[in-house]
Amino acid sequence: MQEQIGAGGFGAVYRAVQPSIGREVAIKIILPQYANQPEFIRRFETEAQLVARLEHPHIVPLYDYWRDPNGAYLVMRYLRGGSLRDSLEEHGAWEPARVVRLLNQISAALTFAHVNGVIHRDLKTDNILIDEMGNTYLTDFGIAKDLGREENLTKDNILGTPAYLAPEQIRGQVATPQSDIYALGIMTFEALTGHKPFYDVTPATVLFKQLHDPLPDITEFVPNLPPAINMFLQRATSKDPEMRYDTTLAFARDLASLIRESAPGMPSGTPTMDVSITEAEEAIFAPQNPYKGLRAFQQADSDHFFGREELIDRLLTYLSTIGDKNRFLAVVGPSGSGKSSVVKAGLLPQIAHKQLDQEIDWFVVELVPGTHPLEELEAAGLSIARDEMPGLLGMLQENDRGLVRAVKRILPDENSELVIFIDQFEEVFT
Repeated sequence: MQEQIGAGGFGAVYRAVQPSIGREVAIKIILPQYANQPEFIRRFETEAQLVARLEHPHIVPLYDYWRDPNGAYLVMRYLRGGSLRDSLEEHGAWEPARVVRLLNQISAALTFAHVNGVIHRDLKTDNILIDEMGNTYLTDFGIAKDLGREENLTKDNILGTPAYLAPEQIRGQVATPQSDIYALGIMTFEALTGHKPFYDVTPATVLFKQLHDPLPDITEFVPNLPPAINMFLQRATSKDPEMRYDTTLAFARDLASLIRESAPGMPSGTPTMDVSITEAEEAIFAPQNPYKGLRAFQQADSDHFFGREELIDRLLTYLSTIGDKNRFLAVVGPSGSGKSSVVKAGLLPQIAHKQLDQEIDWFVVELVPGTHPLEELEAAGLSIARDEMPGLLGMLQENDRGLVRAVKRILPDENSELVIFIDQFEEVFT
């Protein structure tokens, strides 16, 4: 750890160095009062996988992640240029051509996320980072949701920052890509003017304005902007999601075309740059190949795992009929036949979604035994534990009831159960 570079209600961000390769990284530490909530624990692994697989030039990559009773940790690329919020506070509004460059890059990142089933839900200037060359990057998918999990989304409280929240999010409705487009429209207004369109001393007043007030005329704040820009901003921030742009790219294209057409009348100090979205960039937006080749599918890949429905149903049926105690299931097959994939992307997501028992809150841990299986089991247990557990390894080593006692201490209540997935189980004997 080198220094703290940011802080918020959920935790702090530190600049650090990865000694093995001398790489600077940013480590986001989520405070234990949030990281130890049962719902967070159950979803952390899968949602971290979800973010890590979003490999795009303008999405900050997630290098590593883990969780223990002291908090949750996300290791990401470190960018020296600060955030868009920092830039606006220090230097004021951006020139229109620079805003278009930002839109091209961030809309590309958002479109890629949307195509792959992820909505950001907390897009704001704090979550746009800048490098030394002025390129911009989307970060902090901390409350991102998989579009396939609508049952969880509809039960959420309001999540996000009031100044950027779409009306449907304020009403507690399911967020969609159009919710991100709304926030992008608000952020575009802010980048061009240097301030938010809706601001007040109380969040409640801001939320009321988001629900009922149209954006102010931006040319009242920046007179040299073409009046037609209001039409694009109003469409992006329409109170009705169906009236907004279909994609973030469409919004970026409209704004780029308008800026290009009005460039001759712009002040001489305006930087010149290509404000078009290139065909090469558009090629990135194609959905990723869901097939993994020789690599196993993960829990986050469940929506793209096909062809094993009958087998998964048989596994669930078996687990549900052998009784509540001493459930054990061995999946046996030749090497490379897909055993790990059928469990990780097929069986475990079904259990997590309560297909085995709707009354139980399921926790899932994965481990590979290696040469020290009990130490690996200890680490797996700590990854979901809410409290420090000194002596856990000794408890596991004590006798054949040690695991039962450990699980009772780890789980938060009597309504919770633990699934332990041991991959490469043969290592226990070899």
